[in-house]
Amino acid sequence: MSDLFDTQGVNDDVEHWDALADRVAREAMRQPLTGLDSATVLRAGLIAATLLLGTSLAFMIKTSKPGPTAADFGRVLAPGDDVGRALALTGSPPAIASLLFGESRIGGQP
Repeated sequence: MSDLFDTQGVNDDVEHWDALADRVAREAMRQPLTGLDSATVLRAGLIAATLLLGTSLAFMIKTSKPGPTAADFGRVLAPGDDVGRALALTGSPPAIASLLFGESRIGGQP
């Protein structure tokens, strides 16, 4: 198997690159773009960019997850104690019976 990074066959001298640059410059000068050609190239580029942008936006919308709601923020930011949590989440105090006879949050003791 040949080495992928083998550069022995590459002609890397100054004369070779100068000749290549001259050929490219001559070819570019021989076939200048007319106004219609440049407008066609510009229009094709704009159409391609628009299609790419539309496709990426559609992909982002399709794969996006719904963001957090106000209820999610309320649950996260509610106080840790039972009374404060009940007040923050429901807007009303908890029943006294649930506070007296319910299990406490730490250690499972009433």
